[in-house]
Amino acid sequence: MVLLLSTMTISAQAHHRADTLNQKYFEAKVREMVFRLNITDEQKPAFVSIYRRYTEEMIAAWGEHQRPLRPENSEEAAAMQKRRMERQQRAQAIRIRYVDEFAKVLNASQLNRFFDVENDIQKKLQSRRRHPRGSQGHGGRRTGRR
Repeated sequence: MVLLLSTMTISAQAHHRADTLNQKYFEAKVREMVFRLNITDEQKPAFVSIYRRYTEEMIAAWGEHQRPLRPENSEEAAAMQKRRMERQQRAQAIRIRYVDEFAKVLNASQLNRFFDVENDIQKKLQSRRRHPRGSQGHGGRRTGRR
């Protein structure tokens, strides 16, 4: 019984840490979007509400996939590529659905830049997750020829 309760407590703590981290990522993304799109104080509450729903749907569309090791054969490679394309297709459908939602809050210039900025932020987050600070050696700086 004690072991079960300990396991449940550890699991709940890990889940809470993950939720906190996801909330911090979301807040950082909102700050970046507000800055780069020049979102006004009047626009911000409605934008954040829509952006939160959008982000939740995008996370669900991409799912919790892990980068697999190299496929062993052509069938595995084909299946892996199909799964990746299906995730991309779900994400694109969400983007298309949300254009009209964002258009209710953002002006034409902001809307035209929104998905480019979103894509840029996602690339930076993915890069940081793959290469956390200090993991490159030499104080976090990359070495080698350019």
